[in-house]
Amino acid sequence: MNGTNEENARRTIERVARESYGRLVAYLSVHTHDLASAEDALSEALVSALNNWPQDGVPQNPEAWLMTAARRSLIDIIRHQRVVQASEPTVKLLKEESMETTIGAEFPDERLKLLFVCAHPAIDPAMHTPSCCKRYWAWMRCALPKPFSSHRRRWGSVCLARK
Repeated sequence: MNGTNEENARRTIERVARESYGRLVAYLSVHTHDLASAEDALSEALVSALNNWPQDGVPQNPEAWLMTAARRSLIDIIRHQRVVQASEPTVKLLKEESMETTIGAEFPDERLKLLFVCAHPAIDPAMHTPSCCKRYWAWMRCALPKPFSSHRRRWGSVCLARK
């Protein structure tokens, strides 16, 4: 886009921000009961306008465009807050469990549960066997005693020599 259109877009944004900022923030904050989030959302809408309007052109109703962008930003903020609130009990539980785990010298062996998770019906059936085998062999490598590990190295070299 040429410099004249870019300058026109910038001037329009400045004008709309000066004339409508207070009214838009008031409207958003009355409906959300959160002044700080309303200001943040409108600020993000203005930044978005600075990025989009020079390329796409100034919309016919810039205030409505800013209001729509700010509303969408507020919806994203509210969704994020709900997710954070919904996950607080889980985070608290995990924190308490981690404190218990660090306090105790041993923790339970959950490998069998992990194998069942690998074979869960929601996972693609073609991935069940590779996933379970990967977990199983990783544990077996750690569990093999030292004498068997040297035998495994020799057996591996025999297998490679046959190919």
